[in-house]
Amino acid sequence: MAKLRKKGFTLLELIAVLVIMAMLALIVTPLVMNIIRKARISADKRSIDAYGRSIELAIAGYLLDTGTFPTSVDQLAIEYSGNEVVCSTTQLNSDSSVYLTGCTVAGRTVDYSYGKYEAPSYTAYSIGDKVSYNGVTYYVIEDSDTTKDTVKLLKENLLTFKEMGISEDDNFGYTQYGNSTAYEQSTIKQLVDTWKTNAVRSGDSATARLITHDELVTNLGYENRIGTINPSTNGTTPNWIYNCENDYWTMSQFGDNSSHLWSVRVSTDSGIIMEDYISGYNFVRPVLELNKSADITKLN
Repeated sequence: MAKLRKKGFTLLELIAVLVIMAMLALIVTPLVMNIIRKARISADKRSIDAYGRSIELAIAGYLLDTGTFPTSVDQLAIEYSGNEVVCSTTQLNSDSSVYLTGCTVAGRTVDYSYGKYEAPSYTAYSIGDKVSYNGVTYYVIEDSDTTKDTVKLLKENLLTFKEMGISEDDNFGYTQYGNSTAYEQSTIKQLVDTWKTNAVRSGDSATARLITHDELVTNLGYENRIGTINPSTNGTTPNWIYNCENDYWTMSQFGDNSSHLWSVRVSTDSGIIMEDYISGYNFVRPVLELNKSADITKLN
């Protein structure tokens, strides 16, 4: 009786199979991974869409409840299903739609935007407008632009001792800060920063600082002869520039490179006078650059 012999794969055949399988894996794996990647991106986009629609529904609900349009997404109660969506830009449009861009879904960055971009239009203030913010009166010194989201305001009145966070003292200039350094820029900057802390409402974005005389009059039609100690006026400088005892402190006429402050005043004899002072008291009118989303009220 003949015996049957079992024949296995030879080493060459096994190698050939492994090579074929490896080639298939090289071809198929990228295809499969690409399908998975596209599916994940598609799911992430759907999550952003769901988030955007939920914001639009929340806007509608807010309008019904309050009768006013929300100014921030933080005011809205947003409910949606899906992965967590965080967007760097969330713009609430005037037609109650929303524009989202720079979004991540569950921590993954997604190159996708929801909705349409609407170029923002801001209130345009005129130079010299008298406005109120947080109970304090200011004059607009730079704006007239509906595409700009900030406005520069000059405080109407001088800073008081209380506003500067210091105690009233007849010898303030000499006892508290010491003779020649009493009114150096660095000292006054600290006082202005102290004032800003209380002058700006919580949540509002603003910067406060001293301003050079040159910068102050740039847009005010003043013939600014800043290089002289007694620059003259062409008669167009608004009175409100010098309505605080006709005297206020400013940065040096030489700009930030000088540590001393200058006093700017009106004299009936010689017009505008600038002097390098360090004596005196609280002759400081800071400039506040405020975001227009803040509650600013026009007074004239």
